[in-house]
Amino acid sequence: MFKGNNNFVVGMFVSVSIAVFVGFVLWLTGRSGVEEMENYSMMFHRDVSGLSIGGPVSFMGVNIGTVTRMQLVRNENMNVRVDIEILETTPVDSGTFASLAFQGITGVAVINLSSDPGLHDPIVLEPGHEFPVIPVRDVGLAALLSSAPKIMNQMDDLLTQANQLLGEQNRAAIASTLENLQSLVSSLAESRETIARLPSDLERTLAGIEATVDRMQGILKDAEPGLSSIVGNIDLTSENLASLTARLDNWMAENEAGLQRFVEEGLGEAPELISSARQALRQLEKLLQEMQNSPSQLIHRVPEDALEIDP
Repeated sequence: MFKGNNNFVVGMFVSVSIAVFVGFVLWLTGRSGVEEMENYSMMFHRDVSGLSIGGPVSFMGVNIGTVTRMQLVRNENMNVRVDIEILETTPVDSGTFASLAFQGITGVAVINLSSDPGLHDPIVLEPGHEFPVIPVRDVGLAALLSSAPKIMNQMDDLLTQANQLLGEQNRAAIASTLENLQSLVSSLAESRETIARLPSDLERTLAGIEATVDRMQGILKDAEPGLSSIVGNIDLTSENLASLTARLDNWMAENEAGLQRFVEEGLGEAPELISSARQALRQLEKLLQEMQNSPSQLIHRVPEDALEIDP
């Protein structure tokens, strides 16, 4: 039986238990307690129920840190600022984003970090912030839940439009359309024999058109020599007209001086010539009148001083 000091035994037991507990915690969290840590902030624009201080932070499923602070921030809208402390070796850059995920069915929320594919610039500290800010995105179920109000509004609008579409007036119009369609189908059924003859009638019409085209081609072929002769005559006539025009131009050029004198001198005497011609025509008309009244005067002309005796 041990007869030493019991306090020493109790103290050793408590110390070993604490050491084992700390070692278990370090093993569970994957940290040795000597790693360098970095602090980052995130701004959530929606409810973060289920997230608490000390909650885990993971990068693509790997535990890398914990939540250190949660604070309400009032700007234009009410936001929630969440500060985290993660391992310095975590590859956080400008392509990294955070999302809120839920574990199981307990409703416990965790922060999960992910990164867009490709190389990105290092993340920088923006003015007015204590730590670099990692942007927040809604993914998976969170994205579905965040977009649920918008989807519900769209469904409500769709149902409203459907209700308007199926109103009494539209229903009456649809019923009238269906009745007209039924009447059309009935009319087509009654005319099915005529419709059945349409292909044969169309075939005969096409055959007639083809025969007409053949005849026109034959007529054109027979008339081709005559058309060629006509075209030749037209060409010859055109050549003759061109030659006549050329000769007329040459004659006008050669007699330009004479024509100019005729215009200047001959046309000036034209009024006098016309007046003399008119006087001659009046004298000739008078002579013809005298011959018609007394033709004997041309043979025996009575002296002007002769005395006329009545019988």
